[in-house]
Amino acid sequence: MKTIRIGSGAGYAGDRIEPALELAQKGDINYLVFECLAERTIAIGQKQKQQNPEKGYNELLADRMYAVLPTCLEKGIKIITNMGSANPTAAGQRVLEIAKELGAK
Repeated sequence: MKTIRIGSGAGYAGDRIEPALELAQKGDINYLVFECLAERTIAIGQKQKQQNPEKGYNELLADRMYAVLPTCLEKGIKIITNMGSANPTAAGQRVLEIAKELGAK
């Protein structure tokens, strides 16, 4: 059986980013998980999406991705998250934009 190492980068929407970055850099992990969704964050995302159809995802998404994506790309660490909240499509697009800015191919 293959061993898979999973690191928890967040346990709620407002978690600090530093532990996630340390896990990516030093944790010898295959997956980094940001679990950031609850009823409250879905409601906030829905309100944001109603005001702006391009929003509705976790406000810390970009900060988290700018912090960990370079290391994750370099080490082949896959990121799993529910930070898309009420607008996972827009969140995915934002992550793609960030990845391109950071030189991902």
